[in-house]
Amino acid sequence: MFLVILCFFLNLGISWWNCYAVGSCWTEAKAAGGWPRFMSWMVAIMAASGFTSCYLLALGGIGYGMHLLSPLALKYMLEIGYVMIVPGLIFSGFCMMIDSWATAYREGGVLNYGIAGWNTYAQIHNTASAISGMGEAIGDLFKGIGSIGSDSDDATGPALVIGLIAACVAAGAGIITTVCLIKKYSASKPLPSYEELQARAAAKAAAER
Repeated sequence: MFLVILCFFLNLGISWWNCYAVGSCWTEAKAAGGWPRFMSWMVAIMAASGFTSCYLLALGGIGYGMHLLSPLALKYMLEIGYVMIVPGLIFSGFCMMIDSWATAYREGGVLNYGIAGWNTYAQIHNTASAISGMGEAIGDLFKGIGSIGSDSDDATGPALVIGLIAACVAAGAGIITTVCLIKKYSASKPLPSYEELQARAAAKAAAER
């Protein structure tokens, strides 16, 4: 239980920070287009995936604790949610890893190398987990679908429907939370004044001499 709570707050904090980071440069990336715009979307997908996992845990815990979800419905909800978020998580994580490699190569520095190393480790770990977890989850879901209508099992069909609805609610809540936070932080930093821009230009010109 402690690890579940720890993962919940860790995912919540990381997802919130991702929204703040991408929201702070969302308007500029939109104006620039190209790779900055693409990477801002990757970070947004990562944040939405994290929030969705938090909502899955919260809905599962509350629903099961209040006897609104049966153990079978809870299992299907978590499996459907896992299948929904993992592809976007893997793809966005891969793009962020490549981007961190490029940044470390161009700019160097301990911090950039550390970020690239962490992103590489996280991507390898997530991909390895997905290879083992996705097959098991999809196989279990198809097994449940195949057992619908059999005389020996009357609970699978309703459990699958409830699990699907709950997973879709969690995914929708994760996307809405991400959109709202990005809009909140978008263009939230004040633009520099004309005097500040002149001072920066003068300092840059002096450094280039």
